[in-house]
Amino acid sequence: MSNPNRTIYTGPPLSGPGIMWVNSVPKLPLSEGTFNEWYEKIHIPDIIKAKPSPEGCIAAWRFKSRDPSRARPYLALYAVPDMAFIQSSEFGRVSQYHELLPDGGPSQKFVDFDTRFYRRVQVLQKPEVERRGIGRVIKSTAIQPGPGMDCEFDRWYREEHLEQVSHMSGWRKSTRFELIFKVQSNDDLKREEAPKYLAIHEFEEGTEVKRMPKEEWTDWTKKMVESAEKIDEGTFDYLWGMGDEAGEL
Repeated sequence: MSNPNRTIYTGPPLSGPGIMWVNSVPKLPLSEGTFNEWYEKIHIPDIIKAKPSPEGCIAAWRFKSRDPSRARPYLALYAVPDMAFIQSSEFGRVSQYHELLPDGGPSQKFVDFDTRFYRRVQVLQKPEVERRGIGRVIKSTAIQPGPGMDCEFDRWYREEHLEQVSHMSGWRKSTRFELIFKVQSNDDLKREEAPKYLAIHEFEEGTEVKRMPKEEWTDWTKKMVESAEKIDEGTFDYLWGMGDEAGEL
C-alpha cells in the first residue's frame, strides 16, 4: 500500500480466493484507543472501498488474542474472493496516512504490523451450521513444516488433523491457506519469516478452545508437530466486522 518503505508483491498474476492476515499492536505515542478508532473508522473502510471490481475485499473482521502475553494481540482478517486485488492500483493507493495518527502517519511508524497474503487451499465446514459469516472465536495456526515435508504435511491435514479438529467442542469451520507474500519494511534488518501454511479454525461464541493433550497425539501428529520449524498459534475473540455480513474466509 502507499508507503514506499514497505515491500509490495511483484510476483506473477494472482487469481482465486484468499485472505489478508494482519497481526498488529500500536506503538507509543499512538494510544490503543486511537489505534482502534483509526483501524475501524478509517483503514478498513478504505480497503473495502478500494474495489477494482465487485470482488475486492468483501468483508473484514478484527479479533483480539486471549493470551495477554502475545506480542501483537490484534488480528485483522480480510476476505478476498480474487487475490488479484492485492496487485490492483486501487489497493496500492490505500493511504497509510491520516490525521488520527501521530504526525499524520504513516501507520507503519506507529503500529507494529505482521502482514501476510495467503491463497485458500482447503475448506472443511460443519454441514449443519446455520449462520454464515465468520465464527466469533478463531484459532489461527501457522506452521512451517520441516524440510521436504510439505507433501506429508498436506496429507496429515487432509487425512487426519482436520478430522481431529472437527470433533472439538463448538467447532464450525476450518480453512487452510498457503503463503503468497509477507509485507516487510525495507529497513527492517530482522526480516522475520512467516510460516508457509496457515489454518483458521472457527468456533462458536464463548467456546473454550483447548489443545489436544500430548498423550492423545497419534504418532503422525507427534511427527508433524515436533518436526515443524516454526509454529505460530493463538486463539482470538471477535471484536468488530465490516462488509458482507454473510462473507466468509
